[in-house]
Amino acid sequence: MKGISYMVPVIVAGGVLLAFSFIGGTPTKSGYVITNPFMQTLNLLGNAGFAMMVPVLGAYVAYSIAGRPGLTPGFILGYIANNPIGNTQLKAGFLGAFLMGILAGYFVRWMKSWKIPTMLKPIMPVLIIPVISVLVLGLFYVYVINTPIVIFSEWILSVLNALENANIILFAFVLGLIARLIWVVRFVKRSRYSVLR
Repeated sequence: MKGISYMVPVIVAGGVLLAFSFIGGTPTKSGYVITNPFMQTLNLLGNAGFAMMVPVLGAYVAYSIAGRPGLTPGFILGYIANNPIGNTQLKAGFLGAFLMGILAGYFVRWMKSWKIPTMLKPIMPVLIIPVISVLVLGLFYVYVINTPIVIFSEWILSVLNALENANIILFAFVLGLIARLIWVVRFVKRSRYSVLR
């Protein structure tokens, strides 16, 4: 949830600027063309916000698990997940960035527990952790889990689209069930934290 809470302002900033940019546009057969130079600049800023929202999600999911050292692998792996890569040129998007943020967070947290010589401790968060985590998890994403994540994402979208077209009540029920499941997970996590305190 922390990743989503950090991502929302990025979406809002990008979305508002993008919406304003279309004020100076002209509808054509090929689409909406923005001719005003100032509005083109706003469009550029809005698109930059939308391009950043998925890496921000991955970074702050990792941050919520591992702290500040998780930001670098989270940003980089979130960016990789949101762009076509490899021979397949597939991108995993939100789901890939979310998963890579979780993996980066736990991987970095494990690396922080390593027993290392005192002389290496100062360079651990700025050199060793970022390089190793990005290298290991980046290769793991590209060569192992990229295709399965994309297939799973496309399957979920096809199921939701089929539900939406078949029965709007069933579609609403499934979305409500997902929202309730998220609420239950947060409630259990919060309850466990309060008991531990």
